[in-house]
Amino acid sequence: MSRTDDGSGRTAPAASLRGTVTLSDVARTAGVSLATASFVLSGRGGSRSAGSASTKAKVRAAAEELGYVPNRHAQAMRTGRGGGIVLALGTLDDPWAVQLTAQVRDEGLSHDLSTLVLADERWFEYLAGASADAALVTSIDFVEDGPNQVRRLAASTQTGLVAFSTRMEPENFDVVSSAPTLAIRRAYQRLRARHEKVRLLAPDLERRPGGTFAHPRTTAFLEAVSEHGDGNGEALVHLVSEGSHDSYLGAVEWMRGPEPPEAVICFTAYQAVALQIAAERSGLSIPGDLEIIAIGDVPAATEYFGPISYYGVDDVFARLAGIIVDRAVDRGDRPGSLHTFDWEFFPGTTTREIDGA
Repeated sequence: MSRTDDGSGRTAPAASLRGTVTLSDVARTAGVSLATASFVLSGRGGSRSAGSASTKAKVRAAAEELGYVPNRHAQAMRTGRGGGIVLALGTLDDPWAVQLTAQVRDEGLSHDLSTLVLADERWFEYLAGASADAALVTSIDFVEDGPNQVRRLAASTQTGLVAFSTRMEPENFDVVSSAPTLAIRRAYQRLRARHEKVRLLAPDLERRPGGTFAHPRTTAFLEAVSEHGDGNGEALVHLVSEGSHDSYLGAVEWMRGPEPPEAVICFTAYQAVALQIAAERSGLSIPGDLEIIAIGDVPAATEYFGPISYYGVDDVFARLAGIIVDRAVDRGDRPGSLHTFDWEFFPGTTTREIDGA
């Protein structure tokens, strides 16, 4: 490619005679081999074959200067890599999912990996026909034949899979095991020590097999009710429509009803946030009139009236993002790994005590 003077004394690249900037053009401008340019710009920048940090910087600067746009389809055909990470989260309405996406995005970009979120449960159909460097699937335990679908994807695609499941063992994919069952029982015990009645705020999961009452979090709550001899556990479950806004509206109606709750375990973090806002707007004192414990980590950016007490996993977003990105970068043959996340109590301003238990 020839270069011309733009009148300012600087040398500017001339337009390609072919009308399209190629990888060869980038390599020539950066003064590196075609192979090195390919490694840097194909999402394999973390590989030693991509060269030093200064070499990678030169290649990326040349690509930006020339306006080079990689052909991701051609890369996928050639390398079996899609240049990105897929997060099958099933929703965009959960602060936990948003925080995880932001963490993966930031870590992935340092390896030239983009992040795509699937906001429905059709992860098997998508991943069976797509090429990705890595994919996290979170709803395996809640969809019909989920574990077998993961095994089929592992056998038929080159995507580095991370399965979020308490039912699976690692094979040629990683497994993250994080069960809140014990945490829910401890949350119930903690609140029950101060209240005669502890309620569960849960989403109406009518679209999932078995619905809300078949979900492991609900069954753990019902078992805790039974262990304390507190009668009909299902009567203590308050259902609202899925989603942050619908949870807020349902919580406001609940707070202003004839029997507002005094102690609530929230099925998810986003429901805890919605309940906290609804209580404040309804004139209730927290934790004086109402104590709240969330099941799952609560992103600090979503807490408008002080930290919410919750059971969760320490540094969960960074740890999970690290596993996913590592799976995307290290694509060699390797056995899967089991990553077990233990839950603990993080006291906030929505419970009366500040000591852990």
